[in-house]
Amino acid sequence: MPTVQKIQGPLTVSRDLDIHGVIMGDARVRPSVTLRLRGRITGNLIIEKGATAIIFGTVGGRIRKRGGTVVIVHPEESGRDDPSNEVSSSIDNC
Repeated sequence: MPTVQKIQGPLTVSRDLDIHGVIMGDARVRPSVTLRLRGRITGNLIIEKGATAIIFGTVGGRIRKRGGTVVIVHPEESGRDDPSNEVSSSIDNC
C-alpha cells in the first residue's frame, strides 16, 4: 500500500504528479501537465488550458476549468440514479 501524503496548499502543479493523499487547500494544474490524485483536495481545483486532472476521490471546493480536462471518479456510490447520457463533458472558456 502506498504512503498517504499530506500536502499543504495552495499547490501549483507545474510538472506531472501522481500522488496518494490529501491536498490541503487549493490546487492549480498548469498547461501541458497531468495531476493524478488518489485522495482529495480540500479547496478549489483550477485546471488551466491544456492541463489534465484525474481525481480518484473528491474535491471539496469548486472546479474551475479553463480549457483543460477533468475526470473525477468518486470512491463510493453516490446514491443517485445513473445519468441518462452515457458520456457527458463540458468546456468552460472563462
